[in-house]
Amino acid sequence: MLLGVVALLPLDQGMLKLVADQDTSKPGVFDLGEGLTPVDIWQGLHASEPLWIASAGVEGGKENQTRIDETDLSLLKKLGSFPAKRWAQMCDGIGWTALGAVALSWCQSSNDQAFKVAWSSAVNDERLSDSQKRALKLAKAYD
Repeated sequence: MLLGVVALLPLDQGMLKLVADQDTSKPGVFDLGEGLTPVDIWQGLHASEPLWIASAGVEGGKENQTRIDETDLSLLKKLGSFPAKRWAQMCDGIGWTALGAVALSWCQSSNDQAFKVAWSSAVNDERLSDSQKRALKLAKAYD
């Protein structure tokens, strides 16, 4: 019965290529370690952003921002085994953000050009907000 449903879905060449590109060696969600998925990384980065912003200008705020940055960097490093193409597909669906673009820079097979395209999709203004400046500091540097 399930096959009948799949056969009714309109599949173009792009969809077929996407299916062919998938790693089918391990069924289920992509595990980045410690039970974290790419969606968990995206949510974690975006959940910490308002905490980072709220820490600005308060006593102990700089230390708190440093701890948040360290935590976010540890999340970003987990993306080293996640294909950049799949991260880009996820962010295309969700909508690009500055943090989504930064996370792409940490993904497997990402490069500076991919980051720049993602960043321009996420950030329209030439004048960056404090959180966008912070996001840029978290981007992976390329040699």
